[in-house]
Amino acid sequence: MQKYEYKQLRVTDLLLNTQNPRFDPVQHQTQAIHAMIEDQGDKLTELAKHIASNGFSPMEIVLVQPIGTQWLVREGNRRVTALKLINEPELIPDSYAKMKREFSALNKKMDSAILNNLLCVICTDEDTINAWILLKHTGENKGIGTVGWDAYQISRFSSMVSGKSDPKALFFDTLKEMTAIPKSLKDRFFSIKKTNYDRLLGDPGVRNLLGIDFNNGIFSLPRGINAYFLTVLNDLTGEFSVGRIYSKKDRKAYMDDVKSRVENNESTSISSQLETLEGMQTPNAGVSSDENVQYSRPLVMPDVTSTETPPKDSSPVQKTEAFTANKKTYPIKRKTLIPAQHKLAIGNPRIARVFAELKKLECERYPNAVSALFRVFVELSCDCYIATNSIPGVNADSRLGVKIEAIANDIESKKLMTKNELRTARQMATGQTQNQSVKTFHSYVHNKDVTPISTDLLVAWDDLFPFLENIWR
Repeated sequence: MQKYEYKQLRVTDLLLNTQNPRFDPVQHQTQAIHAMIEDQGDKLTELAKHIASNGFSPMEIVLVQPIGTQWLVREGNRRVTALKLINEPELIPDSYAKMKREFSALNKKMDSAILNNLLCVICTDEDTINAWILLKHTGENKGIGTVGWDAYQISRFSSMVSGKSDPKALFFDTLKEMTAIPKSLKDRFFSIKKTNYDRLLGDPGVRNLLGIDFNNGIFSLPRGINAYFLTVLNDLTGEFSVGRIYSKKDRKAYMDDVKSRVENNESTSISSQLETLEGMQTPNAGVSSDENVQYSRPLVMPDVTSTETPPKDSSPVQKTEAFTANKKTYPIKRKTLIPAQHKLAIGNPRIARVFAELKKLECERYPNAVSALFRVFVELSCDCYIATNSIPGVNADSRLGVKIEAIANDIESKKLMTKNELRTARQMATGQTQNQSVKTFHSYVHNKDVTPISTDLLVAWDDLFPFLENIWR
């Protein structure tokens, strides 16, 4: 078994990895620093500020490999870059004036002990080093790697630390214990994205149809589980895109679709109840006066509390292959990245051809080609928008995240999309792990150890389409 040595080293004795997967290979240390600055931007500044205030995380140790009298950083290059820039702010290019000022300020207050006594673990075997790095950066690996918290677990921990509970998370935990919900459905709850769940639960119109009350900071089901609620839960445990419920208009269209499916597929006993409720509406308690979207009165499922599985011939939960939003229907389980119904008025011939190719390539068969071409389409679309609209302070040479943020600001200023509707685009620009984040797209192209997954690509397209549609408006 490999034996490891732990040693305290000076940051000046450490060499950055010029073959770092975060960026294209470079030749020199200065190039590696500039590439890291270009890739990380403000995140590097925030990391440096945190280190200056709190020191290094005791749960993270820099992994180094001996190179002559110095040490090559194999894991921890971001942290070491932050320290090097604190130690020598002049390493920052003049084009990053704000960053240089911030690191110069950190240099004056940084504890020199951190810069001269950095705890590192030394490993000499290349295969061992690569195995540990691969394990850290490639996900759970069937439980061998780091098993991250989902949004619900993060919420629980935040509640424990802050002492403030998350009503939506508490309600979700309550649903897990309800015998009125079939066990087969609860077994799939792990796949429900908290962002989708929170978005629906936060809409008073949705709560009205599902029979959910919200009073004194507590969600409840005073009339029990109904067919609409089960149908929504079933949808959320499948391949569900945020595009279906992004805006209030989208949520209204989705709930109308749910209502239609339930009414058209319920048993005779439920249909008879619907006939008596036709045309009736019941405002939900707690709905604010400025909310004018209402749905039909909740319908209580008969006899559902008596069993863990619904009757075979009268199950209200019906899987659907399509959904309706803004009067457009397209398949959820499609083969290509772009649904045939998605059309854009693209004036540039090359970008139009890229768009056409993405409508033909099957994601499952060609995920690498699709992911790379997807990124090309997004960036070239941004370049065209910037050139056409003459957005100041950004050009074709700017980082993709900077381009997206600038375009989002321009679209919002023109009132083409609201701030809330642009959230996905802005998360793309700054996010770390989202399917549609710039960092994820960057990894698809430059990281040999990151494999794109077809379902992730489909979800990313669905989430970004409203933004892309306005780029080509």
